[in-house]
Amino acid sequence: MLLASIIIYLLLTVAIGYWASRKVKTSGDYMLAGRSLPLLLSSSALFATWFGSETVFGASSEFLKGGLYSVIEDPFGAALCLVLFGLFFARKFYTMNLLTLGDFFKVRFGKRTELVASAFLAPPYVGYIAAQLVAMGLILKVVTGIEIWQGVVLAAVVVTCYTYVGGMWAISITDFIQSIIIISGLLVLAVILAQRLAV
Repeated sequence: MLLASIIIYLLLTVAIGYWASRKVKTSGDYMLAGRSLPLLLSSSALFATWFGSETVFGASSEFLKGGLYSVIEDPFGAALCLVLFGLFFARKFYTMNLLTLGDFFKVRFGKRTELVASAFLAPPYVGYIAAQLVAMGLILKVVTGIEIWQGVVLAAVVVTCYTYVGGMWAISITDFIQSIIIISGLLVLAVILAQRLAV
């Protein structure tokens, strides 16, 4: 049953990517969903992106090991960065009609600075994305018994497929579904834990 649910979920994400591709006509549609994402979709995309599997699995285990100080960086530090960026920079970048953060450095300082900034901006996301993929690999290992690296490859193929085809629309819709799953799962776990502690 659990394996079937995972397979259905993975196939659903790919199908969403193909459905979302119908909305993509320009690079702005692909990168920024035409700047027309509803608040619910953009909020859930932000939530699922920053507080996904690496936070659910990683932060919770770090909290158990070292307490609150172990999770100051993530998720609390990450949340603070998002709030500060939203308050002081997001509106200005939006009015400048930029596609990426690197575009700001190009407009303000030139092409060479854009390349240097991009070289420093990209590597942290490698580890961040790797954490997401490893989490999926661990889930698939527990459910199916396949090796973690095989689960990582499978997850990478699925994510790459729907992102390549549907761009930000596909990402936002799948993130919305993921947000519902994350919040529902945490609520169910909280209820189960509360019942066990009450016994």
